[in-house]
Formats: sequence, C-alpha cells, structure tokens
Amino acid sequence: MSFLKSLVFACLAVLLAAPTILLASCSNTTAYKPSGLPGLIAFHSTRSKIEHVYTIRPDGGDERAISSENLTFDGPPAWSPDGSKIAFNSSRSEYWEIWTMDADGGNRVKLTDMKKLNSLPRWSPDGSKITFISQSSNADKDIFLDIYVVDPDGANLRQLTDTSTWASRLIETGDPDHPLTELARINGMPTWSPDGSKILFVSNRDGDGSKLAFYLMNADGSGQGKFGLFFDVEGIQPDWSPVTSKIVFTRGTAAKVDIWVMDGSSPFPGLTARQLTTDIDNNHDPVWSPDGQQIAFTSDKHGNDDIIIMNADGTKPRRVTYDKANDDFPSWR
Repeated sequence: MSFLKSLVFACLAVLLAAPTILLASCSNTTAYKPSGLPGLIAFHSTRSKIEHVYTIRPDGGDERAISSENLTFDGPPAWSPDGSKIAFNSSRSEYWEIWTMDADGGNRVKLTDMKKLNSLPRWSPDGSKITFISQSSNADKDIFLDIYVVDPDGANLRQLTDTSTWASRLIETGDPDHPLTELARINGMPTWSPDGSKILFVSNRDGDGSKLAFYLMNADGSGQGKFGLFFDVEGIQPDWSPVTSKIVFTRGTAAKVDIWVMDGSSPFPGLTARQLTTDIDNNHDPVWSPDGQQIAFTSDKHGNDDIIIMNADGTKPRRVTYDKANDDFPSWR
C-alpha cells in the first residue's frame, strides 16, 4: 500500500471529529470558465508495478500513460485550472518532490528541492499557487505533516502550517503513554475555496491528537481556526466545488469509507452532511468535475481500486477504468 493510501486509512482509523467556525466569505463562488479543452481525468495507477500518472476521458476512452519511466514513481496528479498543466509528486530526483508537466507529460519542471516526502498538490483557482503536504520526522521517528505553498515556477516556497510547536510541546510532557506518541501530527489534505481566499484542511492539533477536524485558514496561512459552529462533522479528504459552496469528502473507518457532501456556506455544515455512496465497498478520493455537476472518486467495488464517476447527488455511478491494477486519486479538468 502506498504512503498516501496508508495515510488516508490511518486517518480514517481514528475517531474523526470536525469543524466548528465558518467564515461567511467562503460562500463566495467564481464563475465557471471552461478551459476550451476536452474533459480529461488524470489519475495515479500502480500498473506494471510502478506508480505513474495516466489520463482518460470521462467516458473511458483514450486512456494513456503520461509518465512511464522505469524505477521512477509518480504520485497523485492535479490539473491546473486552465487544464494545460499537471502538478504531481515524483521520486525521479531521489526524494519525493513536487513537479509540473504539460498535459501530455512533456516539459517537466521540478518545483521543490526539500529532500522530503511531498505530495497531494492542489492549484489555487487562479492558477497562481500550488499547495501540497510535506512529511518530516524527528530523532524519535515522530511523523509531522504540514502544508506548504509554492508558485508554479518554483518560486516563493512558504510553509503555511506548523505542527512542530504544538506536537513538540506535547512530546515534552514526558508522558510516554500520551496518545500523541502513537500518532502522526497532521496538517494536510488542503483544498481551496472557490474564490481562492481560503484553504480548508484536516488537522489533529487539538485535544490528545486522536481526533481529526476540518480547519480553515486564509490563503497566506493566517487566521487558522476550526471550521463550522457548535456541531462536529466527521470526515477527511475534502474537495471544495469550483463553482458552488458544496464540499465533497470522505467519511468512515479503516474498514469502510464512503463519499459524503456538505454545504460549506452553512454555519452548521455538519447538519447538512449527506451520504452519497451507500454500497458495501470502500469509496474515497472524491473530486468535483470542473462544472460541479459530477464527482469522480476511487472505489474497490470490482476487487481493486478503479475510478468511478457519479452525478453530484450520488446517482448514476459508472466505472471509468478497468485495469486489474489500482487506479486512484483522480483529478478532473
């Protein structure tokens, strides 16, 4: 199992909590601007026992590998808003750094040189920034995940969250049985609000660290606080619709996960949460189509992970990929 999939299911294994402060400005949306390019889904696959990036049309046609070098592992892709570029992580420089490439796999540019495990890039709605998560550890092998941002040309790399202060403070209590000694310190899974002013993410910074919650921050990392009022909402892997206030996310346990949706403009988003997938399978990695009308996600319904598409209300799911390898982490232009 890949690091990212392990992270997703490790997060689901803890009791998921959620958010409690919502800023009304996050309900602002931007008009959908078609790229003029044909619809295409990029995804991560373990075909040929190597992890690479593939693209496929939403109807299942024109499937192709756009990264295929032997002994090079390329991680989950993310389309730029104009559909011309894909951000991804790659081991081609020894460490897992963030790269970009053209839609056909050409013109590859390394954006980071942090010598860490960096992954899950996400473009801002205007294409001017890319967020990603970065993993580090200390001498005690404690895991720290934080969110960074960088320009598409690799300039202006900046850390937005910092687990080291609160995690170290708890470690220094000297209590070897403290729950945080058994957990990763997580600030991760960022998604941009439609207007690009906010970033929604997952963190276990509060309490004993055994609970994850959605948090919100400004695009520059300031103003970090819980998301929502009073009521908790369980979930990880949020994706904010590019054209509405809806947020699709994953909810469940390590044994069973499903796709849910909630209203990000509500002061009580947990009360609006609605389950979209109700079968016996594991469903995760949800992302919106560019027009907000459909959702692509990963499902193990057919014995391995495949890319599935359904309507925004959860109806009419249909299979897109059919390979016996695992296909996951879709991104839709």
